[in-house]
Amino acid sequence: MKWFVGFLVLANLALLMWGLWYYKPLVVTDTPSPRPAVAPDKMKLLSEPGVRLAVRTRSVPAQTDEVAVASSCYQLGSFRTLERARAAGTKLETWGLAYERIAELETLGPAYRVVTTPFPSKAAAERKRRELAALGFTDNALIQQEEGMENAISFGIFSVEQNARARVQQLTQKGVRAIMQPVPNVHPIYWLRLAAASVDGRLADVPLERFATEDWGSPDVALRSTACQADADSGR
Repeated sequence: MKWFVGFLVLANLALLMWGLWYYKPLVVTDTPSPRPAVAPDKMKLLSEPGVRLAVRTRSVPAQTDEVAVASSCYQLGSFRTLERARAAGTKLETWGLAYERIAELETLGPAYRVVTTPFPSKAAAERKRRELAALGFTDNALIQQEEGMENAISFGIFSVEQNARARVQQLTQKGVRAIMQPVPNVHPIYWLRLAAASVDGRLADVPLERFATEDWGSPDVALRSTACQADADSGR
């Protein structure tokens, strides 16, 4: 009997020691997320007919290139006269191309103007002008709206200095007091800026090569690249 009581005491003591030394409370850290529902009707074996293995990739948004390639825009020119620019514009319209006409001032070489000294009145200048026309100096014009030169007579602008001096000498021989004046030699030129930018070597439906084969009235006229209007506006 004593041995049985002793065995029970030892068993209880062993149970107490296990509870104090080895037992660890169960701690739930995360609640497991529920598994997605399985749709049996959409499940197929790879061995079944008509089943193709497809690799599913994650779509990545395309990166925006900050250094965008500038659009190719063009202007046609230059045209030395407004008439030629208008004729070229009419041709562009028949091609279905919109454009903007731009005028620029081109500085050329030195130029000289031959003029008389101003006459006392407009009537006196007109009488002298008719006399000179009768003598063969028909290329003349009365100056009216130029300060300091009102009622003078102009005989044109010369790009060659020697020709201007020769005209002064001719007038002097006829008893007309004339002088030679250097003047700014600027001339307007015209460009046709195409509204549309080129795509794949074409402006709208017109290939760029067509511009080189057309007769624009001058061999100097060509299609030249320029800044697109939107880029030019953003740079202002």
